[in-house]
Amino acid sequence: MDTPSPSKHEFKAEVSALLKLVTNSLYTNREIFLRELISNASDALDKARFEGLTNHELLGRDLEAEITIEADPKRNVLIIEDNGIGMTAEEVTRNLGTIAHSGTLQYLSELNKQQAAGEKPDVNLIGQFGVGFYSAFMVADQIDVYSRSARPGNEAIHWSSTGDGTFTTQPAKRDVRGTLIELKLKEDASEFAERLRIENIVRRYSNYVMHPIQLQMLDDGINDGDSEQINEASAFWTRSPKDLSEDDYKAFYKHVMGGYVMPGDEPLGHLHFSADAPIQFSTVLFIPGRPPADLFNEDRKSLTLFARRVMIVENCDKLLPLYLRFMRGVVDSEDLPLNVSREMIQEHRSLAGIRKALTRKTLKLLASIASDEPETYEKFWANFGSVLKEGIHTDSGHHDELVELLRYRTSESGDAKISFAAYLEAMPEDQDAIYYITGEKPEALAHSPHLEACRARGYQVILMTDAIDEWVVQDLSEYKGKPLRNVAQGDFDLPEKEKEANEEAAKGIAATLERATDVLKEQVKEVRASKRLTESPSCLVDDEGDLGRNMERILKMANQDVPSRKRILEVNPTHPFVQSLHRIAEASPEDPRVGTWIELLYDQASLAEGQVIDPAGMTRRLQSLLSEVAKGS
Repeated sequence: MDTPSPSKHEFKAEVSALLKLVTNSLYTNREIFLRELISNASDALDKARFEGLTNHELLGRDLEAEITIEADPKRNVLIIEDNGIGMTAEEVTRNLGTIAHSGTLQYLSELNKQQAAGEKPDVNLIGQFGVGFYSAFMVADQIDVYSRSARPGNEAIHWSSTGDGTFTTQPAKRDVRGTLIELKLKEDASEFAERLRIENIVRRYSNYVMHPIQLQMLDDGINDGDSEQINEASAFWTRSPKDLSEDDYKAFYKHVMGGYVMPGDEPLGHLHFSADAPIQFSTVLFIPGRPPADLFNEDRKSLTLFARRVMIVENCDKLLPLYLRFMRGVVDSEDLPLNVSREMIQEHRSLAGIRKALTRKTLKLLASIASDEPETYEKFWANFGSVLKEGIHTDSGHHDELVELLRYRTSESGDAKISFAAYLEAMPEDQDAIYYITGEKPEALAHSPHLEACRARGYQVILMTDAIDEWVVQDLSEYKGKPLRNVAQGDFDLPEKEKEANEEAAKGIAATLERATDVLKEQVKEVRASKRLTESPSCLVDDEGDLGRNMERILKMANQDVPSRKRILEVNPTHPFVQSLHRIAEASPEDPRVGTWIELLYDQASLAEGQVIDPAGMTRRLQSLLSEVAKGS
């Protein structure tokens, strides 16, 4: 019998222009085409499974679902075949002849009608058979499709196109249902007929497609060895947590981290849950045991996003807020479409719902670890505390939860870090504020003269040494009704019973304070009696509302222009050195020692902060003072 001549057709919807867009502009890398074709094959298998439940006349109802890839490097040919629902001649012309026409979209529409009628079909369809199919023209000079519908009474059909704006169809010989797609690869796409390249692409994008994917290598059309399954065909996150051990999670963590983890890098915790409403998705997330090397890089690794077990975004940074960027794992959504906008999937509205749920669950996990496993949380905080703090400034919606997760060393806690709740519990009854100080190193802050009044009264001072802490305190003005106060800024409130004595001491050296203000008018904006010093003779403080010394340092390190400003010098009116200075000033106002000693008070205050503007002058003044002491002895 003579074979009928092929019937030639023109593509619809300005295909020439659209094919150019699809093959040259739509995707950022060419390997995507294999993901698309596998997704379509999986789609066809799911359709066949679903229809087979109700249509007993469907061909091949007993067939075991399978996707086969055949690669022939010598002929530069790649074949993807499935034994799914297949297509009729009419469906081939309609689905493959119109760009962006989606057989799957139409099919889903029909299923939605069934659901509206009270039926609940069990179907999970991956993609839209439309634009994704044409991505194969990125790597192929010619595409031939052979398909036979599983619905009885339909003959096989052969569709062929070189992507030139036309295609042909003609009857074909195919004994089994399903679709075979043969790609005649371009010369510069021969890599896609190589075993390792195919395996890598499948394992990267389609490893968890629920149907087995077999790879058969060919040698000039002849089988070159046995076929091999190259995907897992099951997704770890779809399994019940009850059926998984800690070793299972550690093994999957290793997979998530790229197949290798440093010794001792075991996850500090994990999340594994599924959600059905309002958005359907499953996830497995891990808290790494070590900070990832790219934690502060712009191109860092993020969560991997799947849609119905097909990987669509390898690093999706929209699934969690930036302050949770240390989390690693996978998210698989049933509600995300695989369509022409796949490269822009991160803007899909469903991601906002997923992000909200993941953020809430992650913060609950951290709170649980902090409560039940303090040693583990201590490791977490050492690794990621500075990152988590960013959320105080950027996420007002979870402000309260984040505050409870904060941990800091204090002037009394040694190396241990405590929560604000623990700080509050240890406060003396007469303490009406939470005191803190910011700087570079906790050891230096713990010995700062600014802490003396607090230490004398049994008040702990929180030692904040991360740069981000300067932004934390901007958004954390109080905790449980107790205001936060910087011990190095503004005035210090004394208990009522101490105020009178301090005021009397200040009046006693008023003339010396006035003289000191005149001597140091170029260096400071004011000299006043201190309420915060009990041991040191002097210290420098920032005026209320002024830029703090530590913030100034941080901005300068970031090459920011910081205007010069004067600070306030506080002197301890009861300190022996200050008392001696006052006696000399009262007895002999013109005594040169008065000016020298006043400048020494400023030198000492600057030295306590680790910075002396005039070290040579300070050395001369110290030598002068030491000479006097030596003479007096």
